Amino acid sequence: MFKRRVPKTFSVKVRDFVWPRPGWRRLGRLYALKLYRLQGTAGTIAAGFGCGAAVSFLPLVGFHFLAGAALAWALRANVLASAIGTIIGNPWTFPFIWILSWHTGTFLLGQETQSAHALDFGAVFAALWEGVITTDAKMLAENVWPVWWPMLVGSLPWALTAWAACYFPLKRLLTSYDRIRTMRRLERLAALTQTGTGTTGGEGTGTAGPGKPATAQASEGKK
Repeated sequence: MFKRRVPKTFSVKVRDFVWPRPGWRRLGRLYALKLYRLQGTAGTIAAGFGCGAAVSFLPLVGFHFLAGAALAWALRANVLASAIGTIIGNPWTFPFIWILSWHTGTFLLGQETQSAHALDFGAVFAALWEGVITTDAKMLAENVWPVWWPMLVGSLPWALTAWAACYFPLKRLLTSYDRIRTMRRLERLAALTQTGTGTTGGEGTGTAGPGKPATAQASEGKK
């Protein structure tokens, strides 16, 4: 019933993923509105979003949604918020994330630093998918592991940093939003209460005096 009349083609989906048609600012507002409407406390929603942002730094292309949901579930955070948090990993940020993770990982492991520009990360992740699907351990060991392992090690510190950088500010924003929303509800309730009280108090009141209809007082005067 609510589906598009003309389904999007694959090329249109790819284009919208790389560059959203509404624009990044409007898309950001849309995701913020989705966060505000989620059920849960400010802490659980912020933690869930942080989980999605954190796993975006891990070299698990294609598994970020599942990894974010699993981490959010383990931390008792909001799973839906983790799906929104994976927006941190996108075609515009992935190249920087991969280069940063690679250099950090080789430094932590004490390996000789190879220029990240000489590496074909796309080919590495394609080989990762192919090796997982075909269960080709030799391919994974020769073509994936030498690059993937340093990236995984190097991504962990940045994943923790991303989680903290998202959790604390977002929790404060959501708490403030909840406070403002609660105040508005109380103001509306108070306004409705005052309106109802004024209407009730005005019933049966006229020039003849409060609490008694004018016709009744007129009949008593005639007697």
